[in-house]
Amino acid sequence: MNSCEYLEKCPVFEKCQTGFIKKVFAIKYCQGSELANCERRKLKSAGMAVPLTLLPNGEHMESLTDC
Repeated sequence: MNSCEYLEKCPVFEKCQTGFIKKVFAIKYCQGSELANCERRKLKSAGMAVPLTLLPNGEHMESLTDC
C-alpha cells in the first residue's frame, strides 16, 4: 500500500496521534484510496503554503493551532 510522501512531517498527522481522526485520515487519505485527493498533499506538491488548519478533506479545524 502506498503512503503519502509527506506523512512523516505532516503536522495534522502529528497532532492527531491518537483517536478516531487519525485512523480515519490515515486509512483514507494518508495510505488509502483518497491519497491523490488529500488537499494538503495537493498544495504541498504544487509548492504552495499549506495552512496548519487544513485537513486532508479540505475542511479547516481551527483548534489545530492550539495543539
